[in-house]
Amino acid sequence: MLLGHSLGISKRTLQRKLKGENTSFQQQLNATREMLAKNYLLTTSMTTDDIAFLLSYQETNSFLRAFNTWTGTSVQKYREQHN
Repeated sequence: MLLGHSLGISKRTLQRKLKGENTSFQQQLNATREMLAKNYLLTTSMTTDDIAFLLSYQETNSFLRAFNTWTGTSVQKYREQHN
């Protein structure tokens, strides 16, 4: 795993440390994606396609579903409510 090597620890050690903090790599990835998505929506005029690409989603629809899960609203409504 490249991530583990760049951190100087093995994949298993990273998993154990994250578990010790009651989290997982996927949970941390999702939290980071949510934070970045909200920031991009509020501070840029990027399209949802561009944001999905930057957040490493294979498809824009996957990003849109995830955003709705995180916030309970659509990207468009989020931008409208916070601008």
